[in-house]
Amino acid sequence: MAQFRGSVHWPVTVELNPGLDGAVTNETAIGYVDGQAGRLNYRGYSIEQLCEHATFEEVTHLLVFGRLPDRAAFQRFKRDLASSREIPGGVIAALRQLPRDANPMAALQAGAAALGAFDPHADDGATHMADPANAVEGETRTALRIVSQLATVGAAIARLRTGGHLVAPDPELGHTANFLYMLTGNRPDALTERVMDVAMILHADHGMNASTFTGMVVHSSMSDMYSSVAAAIGSLKGPLHGGANERALAELMTIQGPEDARRYVTETLDAGRRVLGFGHRVYKAYDPRATVFRSYAKQLCEQKHESKLFATAEAVEKAVIERLGGKGIFPNVDFYSGIVYHELGIDTRLFTVLFAVARVSGWVARILEYLPDNRIFRPRAVYTGPETLSYTPIDQR
Repeated sequence: MAQFRGSVHWPVTVELNPGLDGAVTNETAIGYVDGQAGRLNYRGYSIEQLCEHATFEEVTHLLVFGRLPDRAAFQRFKRDLASSREIPGGVIAALRQLPRDANPMAALQAGAAALGAFDPHADDGATHMADPANAVEGETRTALRIVSQLATVGAAIARLRTGGHLVAPDPELGHTANFLYMLTGNRPDALTERVMDVAMILHADHGMNASTFTGMVVHSSMSDMYSSVAAAIGSLKGPLHGGANERALAELMTIQGPEDARRYVTETLDAGRRVLGFGHRVYKAYDPRATVFRSYAKQLCEQKHESKLFATAEAVEKAVIERLGGKGIFPNVDFYSGIVYHELGIDTRLFTVLFAVARVSGWVARILEYLPDNRIFRPRAVYTGPETLSYTPIDQR
């Protein structure tokens, strides 16, 4: 509790919630996280159902428009996404000016902002706010263009990092297959495409997380969609958010094998450190996304005859749950997703780029949902500084 000084002239007692923990900012019908039961749904559909049956394009349509498309609508939607994949040559030129070893997420943020600079209609949403329906329609078109183009930007960054030639998008491929094609230069096999599609579905949305909130805050000032997505990318870049699976995999790689897992867990916890990839701000049960990623991690490791890595992860999981499961500490999405991406041959430094290329669908969906009744975010802080100081001339200080 703290004494709050605001427009009133007397102290008022308020409850502080650092990080806005537990604060409720708006209503949403997009997605729901039940942390106690370990459930996640998008618009009422469980993540397990969507991962088993849907494609990333279907899920993007669901998030943005609130319904799964019928066959005709789905074909139109896929064509619209595919027709938007090309990015301006000026954006590519800007990406080429960045250092080859620049943080890929910094490059992705720059690319998202550059897309806005080359779109003459980027600021149209703000000019149409007198007609909210028109504003939403225009911003929706922009949002879906960003979903499509951010994948192209992400793949271009990956290619430029290694000095490879850029791969033009293939309109005959689906969104995920095309992304992998632009990323690697090879059309993916059916399993690789499906695994990546599921990974993108799992990362598409997850409640009012830091990057989603960041994007919504920026857009609430009636900034443009590109700036809002660029800001969200900046938030996702942090190691406490999107960058967590990179660190979790790196830590797992230091363990000699499954027989060494218990020693590692014991020494780590006894030293007061966290085992990376375990525990979640919301989940007090097994993260449902981790369950799906776990299954694919096992399948890929067995296929590639690298069962030692998965066996080590299993042993770490068992040891951590024995110690901390009673406190609601279980694997989160980062623990097994890093293994999946590693087995797909993706550079560790690109893990968070993949996350952003998927999460952009959730970012824009929630921004669009908030737009019709938009109110600029303006929380308050508790002032704890002095109030009656007198200015002292610089020569007397």
